[in-house]
Amino acid sequence: MQPKLLKTQFGEFELAAWSGKNDSGMRPISDRVLVLPDQASEKTSGGIFLDEDTIEKMSMASETGVLVELGSEAFLWNSDRRRRWEGDRPHPGQRVCFERYSGSFHRGRDGKSYRLMDDTCIGAIEDDRDVAAQAAVEGSAEAA
Repeated sequence: MQPKLLKTQFGEFELAAWSGKNDSGMRPISDRVLVLPDQASEKTSGGIFLDEDTIEKMSMASETGVLVELGSEAFLWNSDRRRRWEGDRPHPGQRVCFERYSGSFHRGRDGKSYRLMDDTCIGAIEDDRDVAAQAAVEGSAEAA
């Protein structure tokens, strides 16, 4: 099966595949979070193969990925750390959007590249309701 591609203005990215558990060997502490970012595709949809340097640069510029684990104090306080967090607290397995080049890059025990960042670097969570609604619409269109 062909990996799903996310096309952005900065390139094409393969969606991060997460096993459902943290195999990185790292556990974030305090208000830090661990994210498995999407990786740049080795080949464009037009069939052009990219060199390793280009793939690495594009992967470092990734702005989306999967939340793997949260520190115990992540998303307890708002960005100025004066008021309690209001709203849904993200959880592992959710796709997130984060600031470009944010956090520090680390290679996990499983060989994958991770980002360790402050919770304030995450700007959005992919809304699961939209994905479920889209799947329902596609399913009903196929049945017709």
